[in-house]
Amino acid sequence: MQTQTDAFIVNTAFTGAVADKARNPHVPYSLAEIVADATACAAAGTAIGHFHVRTESGQPSNDPDAYARLFAALRATPGLSDLVIVASTSGRHGQTIAERSAVLALPRDTRPDMASLTLSSLNFATGASVTAPDDIRRLAEAMQKADVRPELEVFDLGMITFAHHLIAEGLITPPYYFNLILGNVAGALPRLSSLAALMAELPADSIVSLGGIGRFQLPAHRFALACAGGARTGLEDNLFLSAQRDLATNPALTVGLARMAQASQRALATPAEVRTRLALPAR
Repeated sequence: MQTQTDAFIVNTAFTGAVADKARNPHVPYSLAEIVADATACAAAGTAIGHFHVRTESGQPSNDPDAYARLFAALRATPGLSDLVIVASTSGRHGQTIAERSAVLALPRDTRPDMASLTLSSLNFATGASVTAPDDIRRLAEAMQKADVRPELEVFDLGMITFAHHLIAEGLITPPYYFNLILGNVAGALPRLSSLAALMAELPADSIVSLGGIGRFQLPAHRFALACAGGARTGLEDNLFLSAQRDLATNPALTVGLARMAQASQRALATPAEVRTRLALPAR
């Protein structure tokens, strides 16, 4: 397990599949918008970028060609060549496993470094995200075959229990990167008791990132700076900068987290350092 002396990993989730311009016009849809946000966030300290793709009108998509164009553009952009790229394999809108895993079959130069693996079905405030246990296994197998490391997404304690099953089955291997996302309507809240239970059940050789949904993003970041290896920020999880509902941007959220890390005397990890810690190839 990481310690507070390890460099702090900033993971920015830029777009998501639900956040939209109707509620916050800064949510990036197009390739150009996402690359611009990623450039600004990397300059502020982002080492891992968690990406979804959208249609130009903002509809969620798993189009592998759209992912390929985005990842090629990111890697060709100054300041982003070694950014750790995570592709979403979310099934939030009922996509098939074939659609969700298509990004894993891209050629090596446009394939992501990591891909999200949500470890259970769960309810959100606006609907359910359904992934049957054997479908989680199929996604994990596809990631292994593609040499793409899972970004293990956890919203509650049972998801960590299932991670241990995948470890026993040889479907995920260390080092493990866990995103513990707090504040979901049907998940763990950012409370000491909940966080202690989650952290106690994590396997050895885990790197832990904490994120929070909506108003829970800030308390999740505070906990992360005290006891975790990193934190997730970005418009996928939170559209506002303050309780007064000032509209956020991805760069503003990233800068805010970086300033909190500085105030906590946590150095920010570079993409190269993250690649070493997660046993990812250098770029």
